[in-house]
Amino acid sequence: MMLDIPDFVPHSPVAVTTIEAYAGLVPEEMVELWERYGYGSFGEGFVRVIDPGAYEARIGNLMGKIIGAGPAVPIMVTALADVIAWEPDRGVTGLLLRKHAAVGLGSRPRTLVRLTAQHGARHLARAFDWAPYPEALERLGVPAYDEAFVPATLRSADREAGAAALALRPALPAVEAMLDRQGPILH
Repeated sequence: MMLDIPDFVPHSPVAVTTIEAYAGLVPEEMVELWERYGYGSFGEGFVRVIDPGAYEARIGNLMGKIIGAGPAVPIMVTALADVIAWEPDRGVTGLLLRKHAAVGLGSRPRTLVRLTAQHGARHLARAFDWAPYPEALERLGVPAYDEAFVPATLRSADREAGAAALALRPALPAVEAMLDRQGPILH
């Protein structure tokens, strides 16, 4: 069922306990992705498959889901500190913290994976408005799996700042700080 991810860079395997804990909360294809690939990055290093438990523990109450029923499970994060969540009643949602906006990314995780594998940068630029990413890559290099390019000051007023205002920071604490400072993205 899962498509190949030709540019997947593995970071670590997903613990069986994590797979068991989330098997009923995420689609089977997400479980297959965890079992086949583990945690890691793809899409030119832009999209990272993450530990949902670690993110839920730190940002679960800040994700801003108010429409529909059911959970919002963080499944991925981008190199620009966007959170990608699975919402059973809505599909895959991107919380673009730097834009303070939510975007639909498809009805299933495989849609995001397939479109990224097929169209690469063109799809990611359109879906995530990743304009500062290529310039930040050139300036700062490829971020480590657990890092993200974020505004150096982490102020929400810097949302529209270009790549020159970005710095490498640990991803999860940066996401948490951005959500804490600017508030949840209600969606």
